[in-house]
Amino acid sequence: MTEVLKKIQKRAAKADAGNKIMDVIFPLRCPVCDRPVPYPERRQGVCPECREGFLLIKGARCCLCGRKLAGSEEELCRDCRINGGRHCYTKGIALYEYNDMMREAVYRFKYEGRREYAGFFGKMMAKQFGNAVKRAGVEGIIPVPLHAKREAERGYNQAGLLAAAFGAEIQMPVYEKYVIRVRNTPPMKALAGTNRQNNLKKAFKIGQNDVKLNITIIVDDIYTTGSTIDAVAGVLLEAGISRVYFMTLAIGKDF
Repeated sequence: MTEVLKKIQKRAAKADAGNKIMDVIFPLRCPVCDRPVPYPERRQGVCPECREGFLLIKGARCCLCGRKLAGSEEELCRDCRINGGRHCYTKGIALYEYNDMMREAVYRFKYEGRREYAGFFGKMMAKQFGNAVKRAGVEGIIPVPLHAKREAERGYNQAGLLAAAFGAEIQMPVYEKYVIRVRNTPPMKALAGTNRQNNLKKAFKIGQNDVKLNITIIVDDIYTTGSTIDAVAGVLLEAGISRVYFMTLAIGKDF
């Protein structure tokens, strides 16, 4: 029995040494401060001192898009009121407030190759919303797609990474090619109002029709006006899906 225990301990020591070597070669970086995460904290995905670095959305939310409201007097945020509450999606929710710290993290995640951030974000999404997504009867997760050219330039689709990490945590299938982007439209941050909607006309289409889904959830990194989410949701509704929810990593406040 002692020999067996020694062998187990020896294997564990080798595995631990291997993990530490991988930390040096491919360090997991904290999504808050971007420093390498110490080995004992790798499973958390974030530095111990940075765990409270992002602001979870708490309190009153818009009943449609989930944007944080100043108080509970209103049911809808300003954008949804202006829109008359008309959206293609049924309802949505976001994890964090889109403050300066989150803006920097999202930039690194999207444009500086920090794919590993998806693990932490997906785990947090699952912790906060996993049960609610299952209770809503969601059958599949659909990330907002990038155009093939832009994804080739970037090397990955950040929404796809988020969806994969979230799906793995709650054991729900992800359909990354269910909707595809057929127009390489200009970045939405450079546009406003009606231009955003016009920019997305016929930008998406169904790319996979061999799976029948009734209720889905769209995953993206940021919700601004909702134009992108609505465009994807509209395509899904046209394909026969009855209810489309969405979940994003962050969203701005209503005040």
